[in-house]
Amino acid sequence: MTAFEPLAAIDCNHQQWLARLHMSFATRQGRTLLHRTERQGPLSVQRAFYPETNGTAHLYLLHPPAGIVSGDELRISASLSADNQVLLTTPGANRFYRARGASSPASRQSQYTHFSAAQNACLEYLPHETLVYAQANAFSHTDIYLHDDASYIGWEIACLGLPHIHQPFNGGQFTQTLSVYYNQRIRFHDRLAITANDDLCTARIGLAGHHVTGTMVMVNGQSVSSQQYADTLCTRVLDITVKEQQHGLLAVTQVQGVVIVRYLGDNSEQCRECFHRIWAALRPEVSQREAVSPRIWFT
Repeated sequence: MTAFEPLAAIDCNHQQWLARLHMSFATRQGRTLLHRTERQGPLSVQRAFYPETNGTAHLYLLHPPAGIVSGDELRISASLSADNQVLLTTPGANRFYRARGASSPASRQSQYTHFSAAQNACLEYLPHETLVYAQANAFSHTDIYLHDDASYIGWEIACLGLPHIHQPFNGGQFTQTLSVYYNQRIRFHDRLAITANDDLCTARIGLAGHHVTGTMVMVNGQSVSSQQYADTLCTRVLDITVKEQQHGLLAVTQVQGVVIVRYLGDNSEQCRECFHRIWAALRPEVSQREAVSPRIWFT
């Protein structure tokens, strides 16, 4: 099934939430408007907010059940036309709850995210963290398609288990993939596949015993072929995150013009604050806009 195919085509033999939200945007008089939404199931979006003087649309993705259980499938997609400027975030954490029979196909819990940005569009996807409960059978897949001078800044933060309340990730699995395409050619692909109690959870080349992992990516289509530009962004990130590097929490690199920042630790708030700091400092260089944080982050 593609990102835009109706969910009615899915054969459902057990109780489950099948949800779809597609957003398309247009620019009118210098302001980005949510032109059209297509919805099925418990996914929605609030009206756009405009805290920035340049007409950037801030939207909050809403999922009233607040979590994904066995058999659930969520599909979120957005299409940005030329010159659109959109920031997407969430009001709170996403959750993959315990599955019914953690290894059976029927218990799979899925979220698919598909974004495309046309010429000179700016897209930002800055959600809260995802909590993966013990015994989950979770799959998260994100595709980003950029064209010409489009830019993108986004992050994903995953918390495996809830060890602070004595609920470690001691069973189940979690798979997360992220792909970035530029003019239909893949530039970056990342896959994290974790099975509880596997050696990867404790090995130094894996999670090294940590339970919070974050990935942030930044792409500027206008400079995607410039090695110097990507290296400059990496240097800026390093300058901003000296403290996190000293504690071995963060690393930065670039692959084919895509700048990748990784966090590995035990504090999702720390990860989000660090990513927020990087976004605030580098947004003017990546998207040519001063940073204006979504209001919902402070409520």
